[in-house]
Amino acid sequence: MPFTLDARKAPPGSPLRDLARGTTDECVTAPAPYIHGSTDEREVARLEKQAFWCAGWMLRRFDAAPGMRVLDLATGVGAMAGQLLERFPGIELIGADLSRTQLQTAQQNHPTVRYVRANGAALPFPEATFDRVHWSWFLEHVSPEVSVQVLREVRRVLKPGGYVHFTEVDNSTFKTVPPLPKVLEAMDALNTGQQRAGGDPFIGPKLDGYARAAGFARVDARPSPIVGSEDDPVYFQGFIDEFSEIFESVDEALGAPLEEAAAELRALNKRPGTSIHYCGVIAQAHK
Repeated sequence: MPFTLDARKAPPGSPLRDLARGTTDECVTAPAPYIHGSTDEREVARLEKQAFWCAGWMLRRFDAAPGMRVLDLATGVGAMAGQLLERFPGIELIGADLSRTQLQTAQQNHPTVRYVRANGAALPFPEATFDRVHWSWFLEHVSPEVSVQVLREVRRVLKPGGYVHFTEVDNSTFKTVPPLPKVLEAMDALNTGQQRAGGDPFIGPKLDGYARAAGFARVDARPSPIVGSEDDPVYFQGFIDEFSEIFESVDEALGAPLEEAAAELRALNKRPGTSIHYCGVIAQAHK
């Protein structure tokens, strides 16, 4: 499928051509600055690894049959789009994001997806276009008002009987056993930086209220705890790598010395009886 930055250039008959909100270059509300820095090779590799590690956990309740039209909103570099295609072959997948740079990377790495530059708060699609909408780690980067507007737009473009499936953070649930002082300082710096940028690192418990404010009546937002421990050394290492690489990716962006925290966390599983815990929120809202 072609790489499409302007929906007016989409093939005749495509749902992208019959716009309800003007062109994809019209951006009503820009997101908060991305705190993980530029889309360089290291960050792209981190996002691909994150998607591979998280997909089994995040997509456990997601389903999409062949032929269904699926929107991967805030697709970024296409990492989760790749996971969706691998797990649900035969779907018609469209990835949408506001960042041209990330979309160009997505096109290079996952060329079988159709990409559209679009604002999640003003989607350039007609009503009832998609059977499913998916995103992960999106609303944590925007304000409460924009979160509700995004969900309103998603409800508009969903077909009756369709649903949106999305995963968001609740950084208040992060902990290690035993507590690691530098890691706790790093999490505080990460959370403060995200709040200063206009985001919300504790958005998870608010998803049900936001979805209902957007008009969804049937919402299922579930806390989804994960634990890494010596009971599963491979998973434990993956969990440690995930947060260590997050610290390393925001080091320059926050101007805070987070490399020491990453090193402290990487040593956690070298000690007996240790563990790492987190509880994101995975929500489905049905139209």
